[in-house]
Amino acid sequence: MIYTKPSLSIQDQLALLKARNLIIPDTQRAERYLNFIGYYRLSVYFLPFQNDKDKFDNDTKFDDILNLYIFDRKLKLLVLDAIERIEIATKAVISNYMSQKFDIHWFLLKTLFQNKSEWEFFIETTDNAIQRNRKKDHIKHYLKKYGSKSPYPPSWNIMEILTFGNISHLFSNLRGKHKKGISKNFELTSKSMDDVLRSIVDCRNLCAHHERFWNSRSKHSISNDSTQLIAKGFNGNNRSAYFQLYIIDFMMQKITTKSTWRERVSELLQLLPEVFHGKHMGFPKRSIF
Repeated sequence: MIYTKPSLSIQDQLALLKARNLIIPDTQRAERYLNFIGYYRLSVYFLPFQNDKDKFDNDTKFDDILNLYIFDRKLKLLVLDAIERIEIATKAVISNYMSQKFDIHWFLLKTLFQNKSEWEFFIETTDNAIQRNRKKDHIKHYLKKYGSKSPYPPSWNIMEILTFGNISHLFSNLRGKHKKGISKNFELTSKSMDDVLRSIVDCRNLCAHHERFWNSRSKHSISNDSTQLIAKGFNGNNRSAYFQLYIIDFMMQKITTKSTWRERVSELLQLLPEVFHGKHMGFPKRSIF
């Protein structure tokens, strides 16, 4: 098929929304948001207000959609705030544990890894990261002073230029006994640490690329054992937005004893009609938030 839908002017977009039963009291205000956010980005927030295709439920206002969009944006900022802490903690724990147990260049020892080809890909990824970041002060300093003897900075430097996704794959490929030692720092098993990192990396990528989070579903299915270790007795959807928030809070509680992240999420959730919590976000009747 050939895509034939034309580009609509802001005025035509407003006319289309009105024709689909959306109430727009302030046309100029709606025009501004459509201009600076975009119809397409806002359209994913239409669906909770449409029981019939391309028709808004009675009494649905433009602000209902806008408020949901703003809620999601604020929620993503809170999620990214927590993931920053978790990413830094994960990198630090892995680097400290492996450097103390082996060598500051432990990541070059392929015997520590399960899959040779994945390890080779990681080294290639690391090489590319060093080249991309060679002008950063800490990499520049190392290469200038020590690069002729060893082209690879120590573990703690390498961690700073790798993505959270890189680190998740690195951890996953470590041999079992090393994964076990690292996971104990977070009171997790090797398998559950794997599951948690994959899930949080998904959340991080979704939020960082400004996709919809509030009612999303994780790409990775977490094992039942991991689910019960993280939330004993939980029998809901462990790929729901609710459970992703639960995982993040679980990790925050391990990293710091003074985290107020849960309270900030709970406060934000009060802005969302409660009917949305269970139906769209997967909240059980009794939850931590």
